[in-house]
Amino acid sequence: MLHCDSYLIDTRTLALESVFTGDYKSKIITTHGNYFSKLSPHQLLNKACLYHFSTMKGRIQAATILLNYDKKPPFLIAPNELGVCPTASPQNADCVWLFNHRYTVTEVGKGQSIVTFMEGTSIYVKASRHTILKQQLRLHALLNISSLMGREKKIYIVKKEEMMI
Repeated sequence: MLHCDSYLIDTRTLALESVFTGDYKSKIITTHGNYFSKLSPHQLLNKACLYHFSTMKGRIQAATILLNYDKKPPFLIAPNELGVCPTASPQNADCVWLFNHRYTVTEVGKGQSIVTFMEGTSIYVKASRHTILKQQLRLHALLNISSLMGREKKIYIVKKEEMMI
């Protein structure tokens, strides 16, 4: 386990969870190892959004409007590239943030699951299989909307340019 407060929230991030170990507030689970940070998950996610010229609050607001859903909304950190969904209320210490990677969910008890990512990493999550899969579905819907909006934007820009010729 490594300590790091740098920008580790990227396309290799699998999950982000709160920890309460010494000075550390977050555990960042990536495809290349686990890291601890003195920043909270909220601070890390906000920094990642700022890197892509927005704020976490702005990204959540956009997702809430696009999905017409305001309870535990997923949001995109980087459009068409990097998204995340909470497994519980972000104010809940048990909230785990799952990123847009493929994974399977096995329920191991009432409101308790194991999330296993395709590259083999597994994490324990205090949420039901149903809740996790519903959040994953919402995140993928948001990614799909983002992709469609990006494609439409390109189509209309090309049409507008063709009309000017």
